[in-house]
Amino acid sequence: MDMLENMRAFAAVAKSGSFTSAAEALDLATSIVTKRVSQLERSVGTKLLHRTTRKVTLSAAGEHHLARIKAAISLHDETLAAIRKGVHRLEGSIRIKVPSTLGFARLSGLIRQFAQAHPDIDVEVLLLDGPMNPAAEGVDIAVTAFPASFDGVADEFLWPIARALYASPAYLSERGSLTHPRELEEHNCVVYQPTGPSWSFLSNMGIVTVTVRPRLSSNDMFMLLEAVKDGAGIGLLSRYIALPAIEAGTLVAVLPEFPVPDLWVKAMVPIDRRHLPRIGALLDFLRANNVDKASEMAPQPAKGRKPKKTAPDQREMLLMPVSGKREGKSKEAKRPNHQRKAR
Repeated sequence: MDMLENMRAFAAVAKSGSFTSAAEALDLATSIVTKRVSQLERSVGTKLLHRTTRKVTLSAAGEHHLARIKAAISLHDETLAAIRKGVHRLEGSIRIKVPSTLGFARLSGLIRQFAQAHPDIDVEVLLLDGPMNPAAEGVDIAVTAFPASFDGVADEFLWPIARALYASPAYLSERGSLTHPRELEEHNCVVYQPTGPSWSFLSNMGIVTVTVRPRLSSNDMFMLLEAVKDGAGIGLLSRYIALPAIEAGTLVAVLPEFPVPDLWVKAMVPIDRRHLPRIGALLDFLRANNVDKASEMAPQPAKGRKPKKTAPDQREMLLMPVSGKREGKSKEAKRPNHQRKAR
C-alpha cells in the first residue's frame, strides 16, 4: 500500500508540476508528498523528477514510466471499486483510437453496437490517423494498420483489409488498359498517404514493387475514391470502400491478375490494460465482426481479362506492410498462424 501511495504522490506532482499543488490535490501536507516521492525514487533506484527552486520536471526515467504508474493506480482503484460493488457485468470506461476512414465507414457502427450491449461501459472514440503509442497517450485501444510497435504495448491482430487497383471506365478508355504493374509509372496515380506511393503486387514470378508518381494524394480514402471515380487516375483502394462504386459500374478493377497483398488491421493495447474484462470484450467483439465484408469478393476485372491464380504462400508473405519505422523495441505480436509461417 505504501508503494501505491508513493506512486500516487509522484503522479500528482507530475500532473501539477509542483509539490505544493500536488499536496493540495491529495489533501496532504507538502512534506508528506515530498517524502513519498523520495521513497519511490529510492525503491526504483533512479531519479524520477528534476527539482529546482522554480519548477519540478520529469526526468527521462520519470517520463518513461509515468504511463505505467498511472495505469497501475487506475487498475488498483478500479479493481477495489469492483470488489466493493460486487460487479457481475462489464462496466467502466474505454478510450479507443480508430483511423478516420475506417471509423466513419465501419467501426463507428460496431462501437455503437458494443456500447448499446453494455450500458455500464462509457466509450470515448478518437478519430485520428497515423501511429500512436496508446500507453503514452492514455488510450486503451489504438486501431491501426501501421507496423509500428511500442514498449509495453501488445499487438492484437483483428482482420485483413482487402485492397485492389481501381480506375473509372472513362480513364481506361482514354489512357488504355494495363498489362503489368510497371506500366503504372506512365499513368496518373491516386495515392493514400499513410501507405505511400510504393505499391507491391503478387505475381507468378514473385513480388513486384512499383513506386508511382502521385497525381493526387490524401490521407482521406473517401476523397481518393471520388477522385478515381471522376477519372483522376488509378487508385489503390480498400475494397470495402470501393464496393458500392464497383457494383454501380463507376469503377473497374485494374490488373486483377496481379493481386495486392491484404493489409492487416491490429489493435495496440497497453499490456497493463489488456487483462481488463471490458477491454477483452471489445477486442473479441471487433474480431468477431470483420469490417471488411468485401474481402471475400474477388476484384471485378475489366471485360476480356481473366485473372490468374496466385500462389498462397506469396500472399502470406505480405499480409503486413514492411515499410515504416518501428518505435521502441519490437514485441512478439499475437499474429495469426499463417502470418507466423511467413516470417
